[in-house]
Amino acid sequence: MYRKIVSLFLRNPKRNSGDETDYTCERIVRCLSLSMIVVASGLCISIPFFSCIKIEGMKRFAGFDSPRYMQNLGQLCRTDAGARPWEYIVIHHSATVKGNAARFDHYHRKNRKWEYGLAYHFVIGNGSFSEDGEIEVGERWKKQIHGAHTANMACNRVAIGICLVGDFENGGPPTENQLESLVSLIQYLSRKYKIASSNILQHKQVHQKCTACPGKNFPFAELKTRLLQIASKGSGHVQEL
Repeated sequence: MYRKIVSLFLRNPKRNSGDETDYTCERIVRCLSLSMIVVASGLCISIPFFSCIKIEGMKRFAGFDSPRYMQNLGQLCRTDAGARPWEYIVIHHSATVKGNAARFDHYHRKNRKWEYGLAYHFVIGNGSFSEDGEIEVGERWKKQIHGAHTANMACNRVAIGICLVGDFENGGPPTENQLESLVSLIQYLSRKYKIASSNILQHKQVHQKCTACPGKNFPFAELKTRLLQIASKGSGHVQEL
């Protein structure tokens, strides 16, 4: 097809000897027209091609499963000892921009001199040194040892400590992945250990020395709403988790 078009545009028309100027202009117009046809044809072919690439890329991204979604909470929360009588869940932020369970454990052992290291039972990453929304399990949970996450030791003995990496006082709120993982983890633990909704607390709600943890930008009301919505769908009783 392209050969026919080219031959039509480049074919020498009959002309008189005095029409050389007109013929030259005509040749220029024909060449420009030919160039536009070629460019337009190329676009018609390339646009569907690139559209397919874009759609396929989106499909691959949409089907991607992050470690947060692949974590099995039943396996993740298995313990090496008999369960303690847990009554509360206390939510913390690390008050640091970056971090993970290993780094906090090192700090608590070396600087705080705590025998059991990591003060919390669980840490939820923000994508800095662990995946965004990844739930990490501390040795205190695996061995069912009391936490060291509040200044109230009576609370530590019966409260599960969950820390989200981030500074929600001086920075923004937790990531959506962190919040979803927190909802899933609290839902699992509260059902397994029969922890009432009223016993899911922010660190600053524990009677102890003053603290802003987990920060003014932590969406506690949204968290409780999500938990109650899940509970109402699962059991038909909004009050229960």
